Amino acid sequence: MANGLDYAGGIPGGAAIAAAGYRFVCRYLASGGPGLPGKLLTPAEADDLRANGIDIVSNWETTADRMLDGYEAGRSDAQAALNQALACGGSASRPIYFSADFDATPEQQTPINAYLQGAATVLGTDNVGIYGGYWPVSRALDAGVATWGWQTQAWSGGNQDPRINILQNVSLGYAYVNGVECDIDQSLTVDFGQWSLGGDMQLSDTITDAYGNQVSVGDALKWLLYHTDLTIDQLGGEGTRDAMPAIFAGWPQLNGRTIVDALAEIGAHLGIAGYQPPSTGA
Repeated sequence: MANGLDYAGGIPGGAAIAAAGYRFVCRYLASGGPGLPGKLLTPAEADDLRANGIDIVSNWETTADRMLDGYEAGRSDAQAALNQALACGGSASRPIYFSADFDATPEQQTPINAYLQGAATVLGTDNVGIYGGYWPVSRALDAGVATWGWQTQAWSGGNQDPRINILQNVSLGYAYVNGVECDIDQSLTVDFGQWSLGGDMQLSDTITDAYGNQVSVGDALKWLLYHTDLTIDQLGGEGTRDAMPAIFAGWPQLNGRTIVDALAEIGAHLGIAGYQPPSTGA
């Protein structure tokens, strides 16, 4: 289980979130307007989060009861949510949680389910999630209109659906990270919708290198390409890496031989079985 955050009133920053011990954030793909300046996930924030090893989960919420607007609202919102996720480096293969941020009654489940069905026309049911209290989340999962569940302890009467992927743990209170008030979330499954488990890897994504250091994918590729070039030159002679097709010029120190040719020559001279000088070997 990993601990994460969701927030809307400000941007804590990836470094501060990591330093506070949190591993992921659930971020809104819709603007909060002047009243909630930190609500909307932007490409710059997404890059900062990934650079600091913080995973991202997608959420869409405009107003608390938006889902009561039904099917067409779900379809429209899903397209807007997907567009913003892609703009921030997310993938169409990762789920988006849609919020029922109120104490929904059984009668209100009909438009909620219709909203999720509308979202599925854009995302596919496999990528549709719901956020809310125990009952609307459970009913949506029962009806098959959502595949992913993010349950808040609010409006849940102490119940917790065993199928959910994320729990918003209200009992823990708020976390204050870099001065920003945040809700605390806990992942309950290995895959809870985080971006890092799907889609194309970004150059700004963070990985752990062979020495245990956190490095960006871009820096790891630079290191790999640089040392590959050095190795090619060492094997074939200076400048081998620059020639297309490769020209194995050899090294002056080896009388114009490559390392492979020099080893073959030495082995043949010493009479080692299987070694042949380059002039007669294959």
